[in-house]
Amino acid sequence: MKTADVASFLGVKAVTVRKYALALEKAGYLVERSDSNNRTYSEKDAMVMRELATLCKDIGLSVEKAAMAVAAKHMRFLSDTGDGNMPVLGDENRYDERYDQAIELLKQMAEHSQQQAGDMASIRAEMQLQSESIEALQRELAETKRLLAASSERKWWNFFRRREESHDLAEPDPEVQWNRKQQRERDIYTPGRG
Repeated sequence: MKTADVASFLGVKAVTVRKYALALEKAGYLVERSDSNNRTYSEKDAMVMRELATLCKDIGLSVEKAAMAVAAKHMRFLSDTGDGNMPVLGDENRYDERYDQAIELLKQMAEHSQQQAGDMASIRAEMQLQSESIEALQRELAETKRLLAASSERKWWNFFRRREESHDLAEPDPEVQWNRKQQRERDIYTPGRG
């Protein structure tokens, strides 16, 4: 297959396929080349690149890190016989288990981070509601304080009237008046005072 065929299979541009192939080659996965040094892709190469694209999109790995993971799973190298790219089953089986565990762990981490993002969003919403209710209570408290201050403020024109009303309500005790009068007379007629 040519680069354009793999690009249409993956639903990306040809330059992206070349970028994937270069990253895979740097990670140790070898892609066959023609006599004119152009890459020729097999169906397995296309599937490997689809796996690489999935890791980049779904899990959020960089192309280089995803290429290393995919290359570890599908390690290919040139054999001494010159047959091109030959998979070595021992290496591939050895990497399969660790690769699958790493992918599973990355998926769990992605799910956990999505769950945390949802939790954070709900916490933000709750905090916003609390903030709004606190602001409403503060406004209500300020209004209540203002009303209390206005109602308890004495008007200067009512000052004397209130004193008279309070004087009329409580009549003075005659005995208390008599004692005050006696005290005043003692103070006036006491020798040495005055």
